Amino acid sequence: MTVKLSISVPDDVAAYLQSQGNASAAVVDAVRRVLPQARRERQREAAQAYGEYLRRRSAQQAEDDRAMIEHSNDIALRDAQW
Repeated sequence: MTVKLSISVPDDVAAYLQSQGNASAAVVDAVRRVLPQARRERQREAAQAYGEYLRRRSAQQAEDDRAMIEHSNDIALRDAQW
């Protein structure tokens, strides 16, 4: 599926796109080179935020979480066929 977009770009970018045989393909190529880095950055930020959340947990909260996770795992493994 494709979506038609209308964008405004600086003069130098417009000149480059106009020089390409297929401006849409040039834009897609450029964006796809940037996307993995942007995704990694979002994942890194989420991991840092989660790490900070975990560091702020009290010992009791961590113990409560551990107990809940262990209990959940026990339920999930009932009647499991290995």
